[in-house]
Amino acid sequence: MSGNIMTEPNIELTMLKSPKLNKETSNSDDHDHELGSTIETYDRKAESKMLRKFDFFAVIPLGVFYMMAILDRSNLGNANIAGMPEDIGLTGNQFGIATTLLYATYVPFEAPVSVLVKSVGPKVLISASAFCWGASTLGMAFITNYKGLYVCRLLMGLFEAGLIPASEVYMALVYNRTERGRRMSLFYTFSCLASAFGGLLAYGLTQINGPNGFEGWRWLFSVEAAITIILVPLFYFVFPKTPVDAWFLTDEEKRIVRARYDNDPHWAFDEKFSWAELGKVFTDVKFYAFFVYQFSINLTQFGFTTFLPTIISGLGYTSVHANLMTVPIYISALAVFLVIAFASDRYGMRGPFMAGPAVLILVGLILLVSVENLNVRFAACFLTAFGLYPAAALSMMWLQDNVAGFYKRSSMVGFTLTLANTSGVVVGQIFTADDKPYYKKGLSVCLGFCVLAILIVVALMTGMKIVNRQREAAIREADAAGSSLPRQPEKGDYDVYFRYTI
Repeated sequence: MSGNIMTEPNIELTMLKSPKLNKETSNSDDHDHELGSTIETYDRKAESKMLRKFDFFAVIPLGVFYMMAILDRSNLGNANIAGMPEDIGLTGNQFGIATTLLYATYVPFEAPVSVLVKSVGPKVLISASAFCWGASTLGMAFITNYKGLYVCRLLMGLFEAGLIPASEVYMALVYNRTERGRRMSLFYTFSCLASAFGGLLAYGLTQINGPNGFEGWRWLFSVEAAITIILVPLFYFVFPKTPVDAWFLTDEEKRIVRARYDNDPHWAFDEKFSWAELGKVFTDVKFYAFFVYQFSINLTQFGFTTFLPTIISGLGYTSVHANLMTVPIYISALAVFLVIAFASDRYGMRGPFMAGPAVLILVGLILLVSVENLNVRFAACFLTAFGLYPAAALSMMWLQDNVAGFYKRSSMVGFTLTLANTSGVVVGQIFTADDKPYYKKGLSVCLGFCVLAILIVVALMTGMKIVNRQREAAIREADAAGSSLPRQPEKGDYDVYFRYTI
């Protein structure tokens, strides 16, 4: 496990005497070293201090922008019950189409961004993207018909596309597998905060009716857009360009960053781009399993979070109070997510902590579809939210834990998110205006995909356990025969010394 290092503050070179990790002297993940490899060691306290700096100057700024992206994207659901459709003359399923259109541009640009982020740089990429999606959100405040709504949603999807891939890839460059979980958990915590904060903002702002017909929902778009745009220069001057030359690190801490890369060849920070690495994504069965799983969970997440205010209005609340009643749901979901994410890191496992929440989603959806009692339906909203965030967030952590090689890993993240987010296109077609406020048709479709997601997690866990045992057996047999199997880092996660995180 990472962090098991020498207590001496000086840096020295140590030779491992077996393929097993020397836990007294190494800072890298288990099973990441071969016989006779040279491992550079360093002070544990200095490493921890260095990581805390990245937590503050990298993870939190990324999380804040993620929160704003969620707010700017999902406030359409709040505006829906605050009178926007009537004010701009939406008819039929035009609102559902507007929901879908964001993903028409969001989806195709995620994969290219994930490949380019290392060369372009996340600082510039995210800063420019945030300014542009903030401007698109501001444009929503001035729309007068469905055409303006469609254009703004298309632009918003285009500019938000780079945020998640850039954030995922950057954090995979800073933190190793045993450190990444809690940081990604912190990052995804901002999604829960966005949903809760969005409900409060919507409750307050949609009650404002300004001069010249500037309705409350227009204030909602204006204020959230202004916050995003104001944050851009702050992010640009705070966020580190790359991990190895971060402005807030001392020379010693920069050397620690470089040593961590040198100690773990599976990190592949200096890997050169090649089309062959991209090709490996499509020959790896894990890619197909993860993308179908993520599609299944995203379908429910996008539908539930977008239409939750309307679902709650069906429980007898006014439109204003429906926005407010989303807040306790998301605050509770945040607490549950933090507990599950901490437990996932504590036990060094992802799969069980995805399957369990997926079961919660399943139970919540069954109740929403089949039960008429309003109190039970409200409780079902809590259960569904409890499962959504860990089920969605931990899967990308699990994927990155189990894919080695920078470009294969970043490409698989990008392509997985690209294909999974096509679920956003489906959402607008299954959550239709004629089915509100209960949306039983849409929720029933989500229920079926949730069952599929659970089966995929179980299959992945089983397959990874089998492969780990086979590799351990191969190493033991080679040792018993008096020879050691060679390390082959070019094989990435197919290297016999690579172990899958269950």
